[in-house]
Amino acid sequence: MRIFSRTACLLAAILTVGACAPKGPTPEAMVAAADAVDQAFLDAFNKADVNALMATYWNSPELVSIGLDGMGGTGWEGPKAGWEATFAAMPGAQLSFQNPQNIAQGDVVLGWGDWTMTIPTGDGTAMVLQGRYSDVKAMRDGKWVYIMDHASVPMPPAPETP
Repeated sequence: MRIFSRTACLLAAILTVGACAPKGPTPEAMVAAADAVDQAFLDAFNKADVNALMATYWNSPELVSIGLDGMGGTGWEGPKAGWEATFAAMPGAQLSFQNPQNIAQGDVVLGWGDWTMTIPTGDGTAMVLQGRYSDVKAMRDGKWVYIMDHASVPMPPAPETP
């Protein structure tokens, strides 16, 4: 009987410790991982490296990506083709994020902020585009990746009425 009670107490202690142990990464670790995904995205974009850029995305038919055209869809091949076309149309384009925010919510990280893209023109000047972004990052297949992203540009001001 004594062995049974010791075993029961030991088992109860193990279960209590196991139940109190943290599950998964801390919110701080999740945000740090999300920040690293954002930096890898920027580094790849600024080198026009489609493969490195796509490594920041979840390679899944469930990936959701909505580009500047406001359309978008699901899957990995669509965004890849979009980035290939972007780099071909805008050689030398550089991207930066302003005021990036990442917050852990459950097992994902929600991100948002502003972006600026500087596109060299043939006459030695540059065109500057500005917009906003939002995304969701999560651990998939053993690494942190974008599982949803959305970029937008502000609407032009309404025309003045006479």
